[in-house]
Amino acid sequence: MRAEILKQPTESLVGEKVKTKKKFNKWPYIFLLPSLILYGIFYVFPFFYSFVLSFMEWNLISPDKEYVGFDNYNSIWSDSVFWKSLLNTLIYVVATVPLSMMIGLSFALLVESVSGKMRETYRMLLFIPVIASIAVTSLVWQLLMNPEQGWINDVLNLFGLPQLNWLNDPNVALWAIVIIGIWKAVGYNMILYIAGLKGIDKQLYEAASIDGAGKWRQTISITIPMLSPINIFVFIVSVIQSFQVFTTIHLMTQGGPNNSTNMLVYQIYEEAFMFFDIGKASALSAILFIIVLIITIFQIRTMEKKVHYQ
Repeated sequence: MRAEILKQPTESLVGEKVKTKKKFNKWPYIFLLPSLILYGIFYVFPFFYSFVLSFMEWNLISPDKEYVGFDNYNSIWSDSVFWKSLLNTLIYVVATVPLSMMIGLSFALLVESVSGKMRETYRMLLFIPVIASIAVTSLVWQLLMNPEQGWINDVLNLFGLPQLNWLNDPNVALWAIVIIGIWKAVGYNMILYIAGLKGIDKQLYEAASIDGAGKWRQTISITIPMLSPINIFVFIVSVIQSFQVFTTIHLMTQGGPNNSTNMLVYQIYEEAFMFFDIGKASALSAILFIIVLIITIFQIRTMEKKVHYQ
């Protein structure tokens, strides 16, 4: 009798476990399926197919493709335009990323120090370059950098500085693209840094104030270390975006003068849609992917050790 009494709760618990066991819900995957199919068609398949084409010779028009092995890669290593575009791309990344991050952080600190409705106004004004049409802004920058009637040269003239032929001088054109790249990226970085500032515990600043730390010391000792997770994210995203610069070059300089503004993505476009050498363009895409992948992994491995969490 006693054994039967002890057995009943155990059986009831087992029954409850069976009843509470969740069944596999297929509906979320069914609803995601159309998006996954489109993603696979327009992103995953072209990604892998471009690697296949990098070993082919194809002019985009003929249906016939000829396997040529590593000939496309060999032609790239001996191509002076590739090395020039790679150097230009690296210069653009090294010049654009740190400056856009520092200016974005400075604007974030300044905007957050403003009280009232003006804070939202400043955010909106500084974020306009991010959402503005790149075609329109490129046209505006062309007018501003006009060597004869541009406002930038007029300002330089007011300070007694020499006027520059911004987009037609091989020594200056790349830096003009860098200026536009920084102007375009600052607002996006600022918003990310503002989000990071919102997540810092205010008690840290209160404790620092009690200990006699001023605003500058609080920024150095609290704000910047606590923003390290945002820093690594902004840095990686900025590097990837900088390697993909294309529209500004296509609309303003077409890689000139003398390939001084030619970069990897624009060279891929030229090889594919101007010279109709799909094999070489695909090989350039593969090389670009490998370069970005190596840099991204190196960034994560080196910077994650310096990340501070609250």
